[in-house]
Amino acid sequence: MGPLIAELQQQYHCTVEMLEAVLGACTDEVWAKSFPGDVHLKFWREAYHTIFWIHNFLGPKEKIFEMEPFDKDIDPRLFTPPNYTCARAEVLEFALRTHTYVDEVFGSMTLDELCGPDAYGETEFRNVVHRLMYGLRHGQHHIGRLAAYLDQEGIQVDTWRG
Repeated sequence: MGPLIAELQQQYHCTVEMLEAVLGACTDEVWAKSFPGDVHLKFWREAYHTIFWIHNFLGPKEKIFEMEPFDKDIDPRLFTPPNYTCARAEVLEFALRTHTYVDEVFGSMTLDELCGPDAYGETEFRNVVHRLMYGLRHGQHHIGRLAAYLDQEGIQVDTWRG
């Protein structure tokens, strides 16, 4: 494994750890609360959306979109009314499964594969590294939103992992 692949692996672990820190700081009351201005967007939903997409964007060049990567029928999109719910313990379990998947993906990835064409879904990623970097940025965006929401609720959390 080359240094670029090892660094991507480490950054994916750090991103999932940052989500785990947010989840660990969240109270039961906040877990079920709606975000200001959006009755459909609850804390749990943004947390599920975050781990869903971190996990879903991660994978080798043959990676395909999985609507239920955790065998749970929850619509991952944030702009639709929720069709189901999940517990914080489930999202934490999904995070553990994603840590395992991170090691599987990067443990066998080559630099040629990383820089090669991507077959993921209908999205036009330039190559595998583009999709992987996009997944990191997307996850960080939502982790930031979750941490900011906790801050608004008076809950301080140190999420940074490097």
